Amino acid sequence: MSEVSISEVKISSASEEISVFARRSGEFKTRLERHQQLEKAQEIRNSLLQVAQKIDAPAKKLAQILTSYLLLRQVCDSESGNPIVGLFDRETFGNPQALLTAFLQQYGTRTYDVAQAQEFGLLVLEIERLASTLNEHTSTAWREYIRTLKAQWEVDQRLFSNLAHQEGQRKVQQRYCDLVAQFTNSSRGLPKTADEVESIIDLHEQLCHQRDALKLDVPEEVNLFFKAVSGQGATLDMLTPNVLSWLTEEDDPTRYRIRRL
Repeated sequence: MSEVSISEVKISSASEEISVFARRSGEFKTRLERHQQLEKAQEIRNSLLQVAQKIDAPAKKLAQILTSYLLLRQVCDSESGNPIVGLFDRETFGNPQALLTAFLQQYGTRTYDVAQAQEFGLLVLEIERLASTLNEHTSTAWREYIRTLKAQWEVDQRLFSNLAHQEGQRKVQQRYCDLVAQFTNSSRGLPKTADEVESIIDLHEQLCHQRDALKLDVPEEVNLFFKAVSGQGATLDMLTPNVLSWLTEEDDPTRYRIRRL
C-alpha cells in the first residue's frame, strides 16, 4: 500500500471516530437534559403534593361542615317557620376568598415552590378557622333544635316509678325508653344527609305519640302540668290547688319555677 493510501485510511478512520464521538456526546447531552427535566418535574410534583396534603384535611372538614350547614338551613322551626340554623354571613364570620386570590397569584408566579409562600400558610389557617367557626355556629343551633324537640316528649324519670306496678304499661314504657335511646344516639352529631334528618324527625314523632301513651298514675291536670313544664313551660293558671296539693304530697314543689315571659 502506498504512503498516500495509508494516509487516506488514517484520515477516514479519524473522521469516523470523531463522528461516533460527536453522536455519543449528543446522545449523552440529550439524556442529561431529560434527566434534569425529570428531576425538575419530580421536584414540582413533590411540592404540589405537599400543598395538597397540607390543605386536604382542613378543606375536607370545611366541606363536611358546610354540607351539614346547608342541609339544616332547609329545616325550619315548627313555630317560627325560620331555618333552625341562622345565616353564616361573610361579614360576621370572615371570607377566605381574598387569601385564596392572593395564593393563586403566588401560584401563577412561583408554581412549584408555592408551599413556601406566606399566602399559602395564611390560607390554610383561614380554612381551619372558618371550619371551626362554622362548626360551632351550626352545632349550637342543632343542639338548641334538639332541645326543643326533646321538651315536647321528655318525662320526669321519677314518674316512671308510678308505672312499675302496671303490667300493661311496662311495654309502653320500655318502647318509650328504646325510642329515647335511638333519638339520643341519632341526634348526637350533626346530620350529613337529608335521610338522617328525616330519621330524627320520625323518631321525634314516634316519641310524641309514645309520650301520650304513657298513662301516668297521676291526676289528669297534674299530667297536663308536667307535659307543659317539660315543653314550652306551664302557665300560672295551670298550677291549680289540686296540682299544688299533689306536688306537695308526692313531689317537691320547690323543684319548679314559673317565669314571666
